[in-house]
Amino acid sequence: MAAGHRTGAGEAPRAGLRDYGAFLLGKMLIAGTRLLRHGGTTLPGRVALKISPRLLHLMAGQLPQGTFAVTGTNGKTTTASLLASIFREGGLRCVHNAAGANLVWGVATSLIEAGNWRGEQAGEIAVMEIDEGAFPALVRALQPRGAVVTNIFRDQLDRYGGVEQVQEAIRRGLQALPLQAAVFLNADDPLVAAIDSGGRKTIYYGFDLPRGFLAAPSPRAAFPCPRCRRDLLYSDLYYAHLGRYRCPACGFARPEPEIKLRRLESAPGRGARLTLSLRGRALEATLPLPGIYNLYNALAAAAAATAVELPEAAIKEALAAAVPPSGRMERRRLGGKELLIALVKNPAGAGEVFRTLLQEAGDSPLHFLIAINDYPADGRDVSWLWEAEFELLAQFRHRTVTMVLSGTRAADLARRLEKAGFDRTMMTVEPVLWKALQKALAATAPGERLIVLPNYTAMLQLRRLLH
Repeated sequence: MAAGHRTGAGEAPRAGLRDYGAFLLGKMLIAGTRLLRHGGTTLPGRVALKISPRLLHLMAGQLPQGTFAVTGTNGKTTTASLLASIFREGGLRCVHNAAGANLVWGVATSLIEAGNWRGEQAGEIAVMEIDEGAFPALVRALQPRGAVVTNIFRDQLDRYGGVEQVQEAIRRGLQALPLQAAVFLNADDPLVAAIDSGGRKTIYYGFDLPRGFLAAPSPRAAFPCPRCRRDLLYSDLYYAHLGRYRCPACGFARPEPEIKLRRLESAPGRGARLTLSLRGRALEATLPLPGIYNLYNALAAAAAATAVELPEAAIKEALAAAVPPSGRMERRRLGGKELLIALVKNPAGAGEVFRTLLQEAGDSPLHFLIAINDYPADGRDVSWLWEAEFELLAQFRHRTVTMVLSGTRAADLARRLEKAGFDRTMMTVEPVLWKALQKALAATAPGERLIVLPNYTAMLQLRRLLH
């Protein structure tokens, strides 16, 4: 295994036989799990790191252009995918944990897989999506040259606690970055904008659209200032608690972003036409991905890309060619039927998915398959179902032909939908997902659309079933 290149912490340590043996075992486990079709996104990394705890640091140190870390509650998968695409359009060989395994073992597996059998990294740069809870440990190991924070919402309360705990984990991660690293923060999210990056160069990104251009619904409750806890005042609200804000008590206010979305127009058949301002330079681009949240994802990726000397055309081309990652407003065709798959895992994300569906639904009959599990990766606490705006979804109830509910919490989901306005008699509760998928597909005629709304582990199960 080749010696590491210089990182922000000085010269990387040289690899020894133990490190190379751990790497080789990881490579063999990846090959074996792929052959057996058992996935293999975490086991190889778990075993390799057990043998060589410093392996992540060694592998990341070999990347001449360093690593970019992407974290946050929502949007990190899409943002990381867009950033990796920009780097590839710019001619860089990019390593990316595209399978979405964003804990320590999954990141290690991605780097092991990208290396050759001599232990040398073939990539020049890496983009790693990182779970918020794992962020501090992975930053210490990877020593990224840049970090992107997308947003902070309530998510997996039994694992993370409240948003303050998520914010603190991200703060600790940012302060473990090399001092010369660049930090990219969402200015429109007060929870993100309030994070102290410990003197690292901080670049804010956000919307700079005309006042009132995006009319988001008012928050259900006033949003507290992250510094003094008094209610923030909003002059514009874009998405959940993201917008233009200021605190009348302590003076905390939205920072002025350097990377901005200046103009937004619909482009029929192509998504949206965007005008971005990249530190004063205008860039016209198209984005085929729907939803306000994807505008933020594209803006975050463009912001991070400015840290690397690439032609701006790479940003434009990557955004225009964007496709949703698996399960993020993903479209598939199966037997002449269209499947639209959209991940829902917390109230804010679910609400924006529902609003996007309202805009795209058309006039045809609708069929739904909604699957909610409560496995550890999802969070055992599913009280978020009662905060998510299923009432928006209920606007479709007169056009809904099929409503199949699945997952370990299908019965809870049925109660929530009934409360939202759906008639219980129109729901089919089938906890076993493969049976639920069969029923939903059987009821969907060729040419009609089946809307599939899974949470995280249900989405992974669905992906395996569709493959």
